[in-house]
Amino acid sequence: METGLIVLCVLAVLIVLGIIAATNLSSRPYYEDLSKKDGMAGEHYIASILQSCCHTQNESVMNNVILFDTQTGRSSQIDHILICNRGIFIVETKDYSGLVFGNDQQRQWTQVLIQGRRKRKIRFHSPVKQNATHCYLVKRILHQRFPIYGVVVFVQNNIQRVQSSCICSSMNLSAYIHSHGVESALSEASMEEARQLLQQHIDSYRVSASEHMSHIAKLENDLKNNICPRCGGNLVLRKGSYGCFYGCSNYPKCKFTKKIDR
Repeated sequence: METGLIVLCVLAVLIVLGIIAATNLSSRPYYEDLSKKDGMAGEHYIASILQSCCHTQNESVMNNVILFDTQTGRSSQIDHILICNRGIFIVETKDYSGLVFGNDQQRQWTQVLIQGRRKRKIRFHSPVKQNATHCYLVKRILHQRFPIYGVVVFVQNNIQRVQSSCICSSMNLSAYIHSHGVESALSEASMEEARQLLQQHIDSYRVSASEHMSHIAKLENDLKNNICPRCGGNLVLRKGSYGCFYGCSNYPKCKFTKKIDR
């Protein structure tokens, strides 16, 4: 009798736990942005791929680099900088799930998350344009002396609906790097010089996490006030073949553009 009672109690507890779990599951949003949850894991994965591309003493990977821009008074966080004999690669890692739509001309891209019949669209800043700003800063820090390439890597390989020559999947990252630049474009001495210049800049302009967050807020405010996020110049109204837009007053040295808000 006691054994049967214990079994019934255990079954009752399991049923209650099952109801609680089902309630929690149904209360969760039907979409889940994996770019927020698994971002760090994605960056570690890409860092390991980049490290495998280093074969000599002075080829190296710098991860999670925060660089201060003395011209604009803002900082930029760069996921990875690969210094190899083909050149210097500025790598942005994205771990977006779902469907992603975008091209080089668009400033806003779209992520579509689907579960069953439900669909949600999320707008986000173009990672290609974001990384172009990173490349511009690194070029200035290195005095325009080294070949620099920008690439945005999608960890989940969902790039089928993206139109950009600066995008690649994680499984094609090594091939992408080997298809750019010329082998032995940088000597061992040049690679070491580039690394030292970047490290000297980091050491000279230390930026805390809270300071970096305030710089991000300043960037958003500058854009609203038509100040170029790359060089600090004014964004002036221009007219092109596709209509009017805002372009940097320091063109052609700086080619940053912004669409007119409708």
